[in-house]
Amino acid sequence: MKHKANILLLGFTYSLSIESLPEINFSKCDSFDELTELLLSNEYKLIISKFKLGDKTALDLNETLESLQNYFSDSESFKLLVLTSTEEEDNICKVNKLLYFPEEMNLKSLILKLIDLPREPKKTDKDLAIIDFNELFIRVDNNRAFIKEVIEKFFSIKESRILEIQTPLEDGDYKKAKDSAHKLKGVLANFSMHEAKATIIELEQIILSEDAVKSLTKLKELNDKIEIAKEFYLSNQNQFETT
Repeated sequence: MKHKANILLLGFTYSLSIESLPEINFSKCDSFDELTELLLSNEYKLIISKFKLGDKTALDLNETLESLQNYFSDSESFKLLVLTSTEEEDNICKVNKLLYFPEEMNLKSLILKLIDLPREPKKTDKDLAIIDFNELFIRVDNNRAFIKEVIEKFFSIKESRILEIQTPLEDGDYKKAKDSAHKLKGVLANFSMHEAKATIIELEQIILSEDAVKSLTKLKELNDKIEIAKEFYLSNQNQFETT
């Protein structure tokens, strides 16, 4: 089954006309504090931002995205579109070679030209490593201290991520459960946790069949696989030593 494309709206407190596009999932983010986790948790085809973001601007956002891209050098580049509201903002974007679009104009046709709808990656037999450290360190350009901090943060909030799938399953909200599972799958892929990733791919397929009992059973298996990954991580701290 083909997933909808994900677009992140940054700094908007009101609805945009493009949010009615049926083939796209829109997420909203109000602050830089949330940004890194959202980008690690999701495969965004496009980030649409206001030019001014509190005391920061789109220039600061672009710098942050470039830094993250350097850490995850093998992933697709973050595509940023800045919505401008003044001629001054237009000119700043031009000088800094940022893609921009006047806020009052119709965005829909532009959005559809900027993104391609994603396809579900195929599961392969090699997706069996608990954590592939070689792949992981390549992803972050060998910045081991950075990825260690991010992984430990994930383990500290893992239970809430599981509940984001479990609660809608118990309530019969399969779409919400599927969306939460899809986001968690992106996190596991970024951490090269292939065994857990293979399990969550299976979970997504079961959720599509709307079988709550089987879905919850597979979710428990996923939780166990993540716990195994945590123990494997803790027993391999020497991997994060720098010489």
